[in-house]
Amino acid sequence: MWAYWLLFLVPAGIAFSPVRGDKYVQHMAWAIVGLLGILIIGLRYDVGGDWLPYLVYLQNAQKGDLAQVILDGRFMNGSLYVLLNWVAVQLGWGIYFVNLICGAIAMVGLIKYCQKQPMPWAALAVAVPYLVCVVYMGYTRQAVALGFLLWGLSFLRAGKELKFIVLILLGSAFHLSLIVTLPIVVFAREKIHWLAFPLIGVFLYSVFNMMSQITTRGGASMVEGMTIIWEYTRTRQSAGGALRTYLNALPVFVALFYWKRIKMISADYKIMKWMAIACLVAIPALSIGPTLIDRLGLYLMPVQVALWPRLIAVQRTRLKRTTWASMIIVFYGLVLYVFFHYAVHSHLWIPYRMWPFSSEPVYPLPFPV
Repeated sequence: MWAYWLLFLVPAGIAFSPVRGDKYVQHMAWAIVGLLGILIIGLRYDVGGDWLPYLVYLQNAQKGDLAQVILDGRFMNGSLYVLLNWVAVQLGWGIYFVNLICGAIAMVGLIKYCQKQPMPWAALAVAVPYLVCVVYMGYTRQAVALGFLLWGLSFLRAGKELKFIVLILLGSAFHLSLIVTLPIVVFAREKIHWLAFPLIGVFLYSVFNMMSQITTRGGASMVEGMTIIWEYTRTRQSAGGALRTYLNALPVFVALFYWKRIKMISADYKIMKWMAIACLVAIPALSIGPTLIDRLGLYLMPVQVALWPRLIAVQRTRLKRTTWASMIIVFYGLVLYVFFHYAVHSHLWIPYRMWPFSSEPVYPLPFPV
């Protein structure tokens, strides 16, 4: 578990450090911590719940030319991830090359988003226990998608919508589910035209139709396809899904008491408001489709990264800010401890092993197939 605690304690310690340094020192600190995260994520061996399924992508990348490999890759779902595996096979660099690239995208997006928060190191410490340790090391494709979302949110303002859209589309090529976050772009502007809401409805209809076609490989209507998705997610168990939904909603409930102050320091106030509403709506929605809500809830995790640091920043005395920061850091330390000691699937993350320090193979599965 040393790697997980190292990732958490470094930003937590810097958050409380009285020494700040100049801009150069700060850039160096972020670069070192970012590189540490990329290496721990990218060079892991047999860590995470989806380790074996991702090795299958690498194996499939050997079976034919690039066009055939992409077409076979979940019917274009995750085509950029499939392409990345194909490149890894051509270069002979294996799964570690794939995970390093994915880890780099995910960490860059997270760091850029954290740096936009009033307490950036506290924001990173909040992100580590679940977003980094569990999502980034367990669900590689969604980790990259989440990284692109965080990157886009870090600069989404009026006039920069096109950059956000491009990043979301890139992330959707790793995991198609990210496309549902595209309507966030509407809330970047100060005034929202009433036509935006029916357009969002049309967009979501189109997304659901596309997802149903992908699920059935074009062999069913939208209603039939969505019924298949619905039954699949409704009947599957998502261990810890409710707890993760409550983790997203908790800072929203606390922020309600300080909303006016948070609004004053938030350039992205409208975006955060609608994402906070989505976190609250997700709680009753759990009773309808727990697995679906849990998976889509990953894209609401930026609310935790943004709101907790702002709740620290809006406290009016240094003593209160220190107290709040201490409580939040300790709370997320407990989240980290509880997951790795009591979560149903924690054994898939423990022990942490890293190539090449424990004789892990360059190719975890035999090549060629």
